[in-house]
Amino acid sequence: MPLPRRAAATIVLAALAVVVALLAGFSLLDPFHLRHARWFSLALIAVAIVLVTATFAVPVRGFLRGFVVALGVVAVAGWGAVVWVAVGFATENAELSTVVDGGRRLVVLEGGPHAADRVISVVVRSGGGPFEQQSVVYQGRAGGPGVTDAHFERDAVLVQAGPCRYRSVVDDLTLEVRPVHAPLAATSC
Repeated sequence: MPLPRRAAATIVLAALAVVVALLAGFSLLDPFHLRHARWFSLALIAVAIVLVTATFAVPVRGFLRGFVVALGVVAVAGWGAVVWVAVGFATENAELSTVVDGGRRLVVLEGGPHAADRVISVVVRSGGGPFEQQSVVYQGRAGGPGVTDAHFERDAVLVQAGPCRYRSVVDDLTLEVRPVHAPLAATSC
């Protein structure tokens, strides 16, 4: 005997909600170091809220359906507010220099416009568009030395900051950097 239409729709919506929730969790883990992973996560969480709301709204009727939809609208609006505040804190760093090696780029960045002191970092990037990858290689400290040299050497990245030289290995697939260098003080290596 086939399922009633509302029950079938509820099952499909619940399955979609589970799939989207799993994708959101995967994007939060970010095993491929996607530069724009936070946007995927934020969007997938909003879609999951809508799907969960629809899952609970479909099988009920009348006042209860309106109540469930109103809760969903409040949840989506609340999530939108959280995203809006988070985007307000996100800053885009200024690119000081770029070294290209095949499909990879080594980019020296200077802290965003809200940074009180100049902070330099070095990231390795690969690919382009929404699936561009990015991993931090070196994260300087406020008042620390600038990066005087950054270049690729086979599967490694070499960074010179003041008197200190740092070497990291980069995985070609995931763009995982080992180790990530972050001196404890501006004057230490």
